[in-house]
Amino acid sequence: MRHHTIMLTAALTFAAAGTPALAQVQVPEGVDPAYMTAELNLPPEDVEAVRQVVLRLNHALDAADYDLYGSFFAPEAEFVTGFGTSTGPEGIAEAMRQSSGFTQGKRHVSANLVISGEGDRAVVTSYQVVFERVEGLTYAGSAFNVDTLERRDGEWLVVRHDSTLDPATAAMVQEMMGGSGN
Repeated sequence: MRHHTIMLTAALTFAAAGTPALAQVQVPEGVDPAYMTAELNLPPEDVEAVRQVVLRLNHALDAADYDLYGSFFAPEAEFVTGFGTSTGPEGIAEAMRQSSGFTQGKRHVSANLVISGEGDRAVVTSYQVVFERVEGLTYAGSAFNVDTLERRDGEWLVVRHDSTLDPATAAMVQEMMGGSGN
């Protein structure tokens, strides 16, 4: 109980001070916060299979295996970021190659996965946390990801990936790119 009181007091203190960081603890514009209470009507083995796709994407990216990364996407899949949209496994793999300067030497971690869905469709909403693993031991950025998956011929594939960089990460990437991007 003491812990909860301390946390509540700290939150109210920061809120009263108008701390901008707390004002940004929101879902990105256009994301319906109802995902937090969306129903999960998938059997446990499907939940695990869907979770594995999201986690394997991170491992493929960290291994710089962009063709493997693309293989987790359906033929018509869309990969949507503030920097543009890529389509299909080959297009997505090529986009990952082109952005390798931002991803290599990093560790991508999906956290706080919220999975909803039923039948042959699932949605995974997660936080992507990125750490530098070569140049130093530092936090490198974060994003809010929404992955929509469909089961095709018994295999779960991503049909849409939406990634919204958190504000501080977007600012850092814009600075690295000379002011372009989002």
